[in-house]
Amino acid sequence: MKKILILFLLLLFVSLFPNDLNEIYSVGVITSIGTGTEMVFEDAKKLIDETIENGKILFLKSATEATCNEYVNLYLSYNSTDNVYKATYEDGDYLVSSIYSPEGYKPYKTFLMEIIYYPLEKLAFHKLKTRDFSGYLRLTYHPGIDEYGDYLNGMFLFISDRLGGNRNIAYIDIDVQKINIIPVFGSSEYYPKFSPNGEQIAFQGSLHGYWNIYIMPFNDPEYSRKIKRISDSNMPAYTPDWYNEDNIVYIQDTEKSNMMIKKNVKTGLKETINTVGSMVFTPNVQNGEIYYTSLQGANFGIFKNVNGENYAVEDTFYNEHDPLLLDATHLIFTSNRDGIYRIWIKNLNSGSVTCLTPDLNYDVFYPAYGDGILFFSLYKDEEEPDIYAMQLNLEDY
Repeated sequence: MKKILILFLLLLFVSLFPNDLNEIYSVGVITSIGTGTEMVFEDAKKLIDETIENGKILFLKSATEATCNEYVNLYLSYNSTDNVYKATYEDGDYLVSSIYSPEGYKPYKTFLMEIIYYPLEKLAFHKLKTRDFSGYLRLTYHPGIDEYGDYLNGMFLFISDRLGGNRNIAYIDIDVQKINIIPVFGSSEYYPKFSPNGEQIAFQGSLHGYWNIYIMPFNDPEYSRKIKRISDSNMPAYTPDWYNEDNIVYIQDTEKSNMMIKKNVKTGLKETINTVGSMVFTPNVQNGEIYYTSLQGANFGIFKNVNGENYAVEDTFYNEHDPLLLDATHLIFTSNRDGIYRIWIKNLNSGSVTCLTPDLNYDVFYPAYGDGILFFSLYKDEEEPDIYAMQLNLEDY
């Protein structure tokens, strides 16, 4: 009888207070709406209802209006003289603005996304931190470019053009659920990579007018003064990866093709890595083994270099790109073997190959992995790429 009474009381409690046991994470957007922005604000709210995938976003006049897990400030204004709208987000010491004019080049929907992306990303970062998601989790909602990626110690490194339209290095600090941008002014950056100890970043940049390989300290306020160019040719260099703390491998163009270079960032000593194929791309290094994409004829495949010898790893009739060795057993790569570029995982012991994104009907590239999370860039038709994540248990493969 006591067990029945306890069960009844528990069911009654859940029915009366369901959110106490299963709270929906919420972001309160304290909004100041200027004269002439009312219609823009209503359109933004409609779009957020169409876009939101999890959690709750409340537009408030003050923090006392509703209890939320966190709050941000949004200011909307309109300059009738210049016919310009402005949206500004304030989140602690973080301040970011965007503008729009009906007479300008920017589509109206792009401006609406710039109004709503920030709280959407707040919800996504919380889901990522708590692992409270299944399937695919969209992490970035800014209408600009968010792509590439690397992961280390709770930091996801990527490239974004959300600051002034120029490609900059950015990272998501998962623990504090926040994006930080590391601009290199006068340059566009690609392929950022953490050093093994996380103290430096290698990247492809255009600081000297053409593609070079650079390194700079991570989490250092004086980073811009300590940028160091690693490549030294007059031909473009790209797609770096760390061989170890002292050495970087990257691809260097030549007059007729390209080659893979290994260079010591301290001594400047370099050597050419023996590879196969007419051109090579995107090296990935694990424990002295260099995995890379090789072009042979019209076909891209994945090979590895071990002690100067090269071996085919995954080289089918279709194209394979973006090799990422997770451990001694598992290799991630992208392939268009069913007509769309998807992410695949290969068990190097058994030889089995499994598609990890079978139900995403858009091209995906640039996988990164860490702490049981697979990150990748997704390219929807006529939209800029965004970062997605999924949980990945290697024991299943």
